[in-house]
Amino acid sequence: MKKISNRQLIQFFVITFAFSWLLWLPQVLKFNGFSDLPDIVGLPGMFAPFGPAVAAFWLTWKESGKTGIKELWARGWKINFKKKWLIPTLLLGPITALLAAAFIYLGKGTFSWEYGIPAVMIAPIFLLIYFTNALPEEYGWRGYALDPLQKRFSALKASLVLGLLWALWHLPLFFIEGTTQAAIPLYQFVLQTMVLAIFYTWLHNNTNGSVLIAALFHAVSNTAAAAIPFWTTDFGRWIDFGILLVMAGIILWRWGWQRLSLD
Repeated sequence: MKKISNRQLIQFFVITFAFSWLLWLPQVLKFNGFSDLPDIVGLPGMFAPFGPAVAAFWLTWKESGKTGIKELWARGWKINFKKKWLIPTLLLGPITALLAAAFIYLGKGTFSWEYGIPAVMIAPIFLLIYFTNALPEEYGWRGYALDPLQKRFSALKASLVLGLLWALWHLPLFFIEGTTQAAIPLYQFVLQTMVLAIFYTWLHNNTNGSVLIAALFHAVSNTAAAAIPFWTTDFGRWIDFGILLVMAGIILWRWGWQRLSLD
């Protein structure tokens, strides 16, 4: 892929936000003063998570043509990385969720298990999240935007900048009833997403920029949170944030904040 200029990077974020926000807008209106709108207005919102992928592939085609498109697409399927990185990719999300649940109960707290998905639905939910949220999002966030940000900033700063923009991209969901974001204060979601972005950059930089790894981590983490809904209480969210912060600190100490990689 050719070097991405500041203008192209800004175009990516503008297209991503515009595409997704416009598709989420009918649902926002329905739940905020326009309740007479038919339920079908929620249909376009199903395609909103594809905003980052649409922006990434459109700009890549303009910049690099079919060759660039093929290269970007392949990063979502190729396994040209050290397979040991599948361990944190597949286990960090579930371990974090289990630790959060354990600390909540040790702290005499509780959370609403009824919001969790049944065990029989874990595999179907994972596949749904992977193909309709995680993969299309990661083709944009980590597949297109992360590397040019890292050429301008350290790995840590690039992670935090991307994490902030990634969190704000979800803003319409805070105004749509029934979404996870509607149940979480915006500032908590932003803080958590910015810390999580460090994990994504760490995995990205140690797997040859694999979009597959980013999408797997995204889908597994979301599925774990769906199965163990620690996030349904304020105490649970802060416990989870603390765990993520400690883990991120260890990663930064071990792999270095400049590159998040030892290679």
